[in-house]
This record gives sequence, structure tokens and C-alpha cells, in this order.
Amino acid sequence: MNYRIYRGGEQLSPENFNFNVKKIIFIFHGLFGRAKNWHSIALKLSKFVEGFLIVFDLRNHGENEPSTKISYSIMVDDVYEFIQRKNINKISIIGHSMGGKLGMLFTLLHPQSVKQLFVLDIAPTDYPREEFEIVDYLLKIDIKNCKSRNEVDYKLSNYINDKQLRLFLLQNLNFNNGKYTWSLDLKTIKMGMKDLRGFPLTLISNASQVETFCIFGGNSLYINEVYKDKFKTLFKNIHFFKIKDAGHWLHVEKPEELINLISKKLI
Repeated sequence: MNYRIYRGGEQLSPENFNFNVKKIIFIFHGLFGRAKNWHSIALKLSKFVEGFLIVFDLRNHGENEPSTKISYSIMVDDVYEFIQRKNINKISIIGHSMGGKLGMLFTLLHPQSVKQLFVLDIAPTDYPREEFEIVDYLLKIDIKNCKSRNEVDYKLSNYINDKQLRLFLLQNLNFNNGKYTWSLDLKTIKMGMKDLRGFPLTLISNASQVETFCIFGGNSLYINEVYKDKFKTLFKNIHFFKIKDAGHWLHVEKPEELINLISKKLI
């Protein structure tokens, strides 16, 4: 997995980095995200917390080589293989949306490896399928024949009115040899959407005692009282924190509040 390392308000080179340190925090982005989306957050957060932040490109996202499969269980194996290869003992996890579900499943399956878990605006539950999903819209656009980023944005605007959401998605554009491509493996993500919308409860045998924080936007539809009850069933040491006037993208809408909250609770 491609990754970036941060400490003390700086991004560090991963070359020859010694992972045998006392405190490591993993950050997992959401669906259609990538490590570089978290650059400013990681820079600021690393000023206030001890240890090293490692921000990952998850499977079929960012600068990773494409794969023909994607699921939460496969991504858990990706993360576990990484910590085994790097001889990392314990980690804390911050995960948004899809990354939050990955963090939850990893914690439930490997509790001995997790010190704390921060889940951002997502619950351990199945979410309903939309009639049309973002991945469908991205697949509709013939970006190889687009001449500019603005042209891609214009075509995407036929399906998505939200300008901020389009700007977020356009961060996945690559331009090589005179042609645009997505850094996302859209076909694999499309095939895996049922798994990514859900949560694999059948893989879980025991509830987690790891200290867990669910931080959610006050305007978000991803957390409600029913979903909180599902949290309580699986995570016995769960705490809920609401960020007012924020939606699902709380790290974009209210970054200072999020950084302040995490830096106070992270041990």
C-alpha cells in the first residue's frame, strides 16, 4: 500500500523510515478518497499529537497498483500484512467513511493490535443502495477524450450538482501522455460496492473492548440512534461526539474542530 508519513507538522520521507517507534496512528480515507486528500489534516494534527501519522492509499485508490478485488476483509488483510512486515506492535486508527468501516473491522478481528479507534461519520451497518451511485457516473464519462480538467468537471456536472463533491472526485484525475485517467479502479470498485455499502458481521465473533470514538456531523444522515445501538453491540467502550453544522465530510467542513477533538482524546 502506498502511504505518507507525518510528524511534528512535516511530511517525512518513507525511505529508510524506522517503524520501531512507540506511537503510530494510521489514517484511512473514505471511498473515492486518497492519502493526499488528508495532507493538510495530517500536517496540522501531527503538530498536536505525539508519534507518527501514516496516511494510506487503500486498495484500488490513489497511487496503488490496481487489483481485481476489493472488500473490507481483503483490506483488513492488507493492513495486517503491512504491520506484520514492518514489525509494528500497536496502532491507533482514524478512519473516515469506508476507512472507518475498515478500521472497525480491523479492530474487531485484531484487537490486540489496536490501542484506540476513531470512526468518522460511519456506522457498522449496511447502507441502502442508491438508484445511481457515484461510481456509475464516473464510469459514464469518457475521460480519455477529454481535453481539460474543466471538461471532465462539465461532464460530471450532468450527473452531480454538488460542486464540492465534484472537486473532491476530480482529485483522482491523472494526466499522462496527453490523456486523462482515473487513479481509481472503477470497474473493481463497482463490482465491490455491495460489500463496501455493507459490514461483514458474519466475520465477527466477539465484541471489542478497544476504546472507540465515533465522531459524526450534526447534519449527517450516516449516524442515527439505531446506528448508535449497533455500535454499542460491537464496541463496548464506545463514545459519541457530534460536530455541529457538519455533514458527512466533517474533516473538510470542520477540520479545526475535528483536529482539536482527536488531539484531546488520542493517548
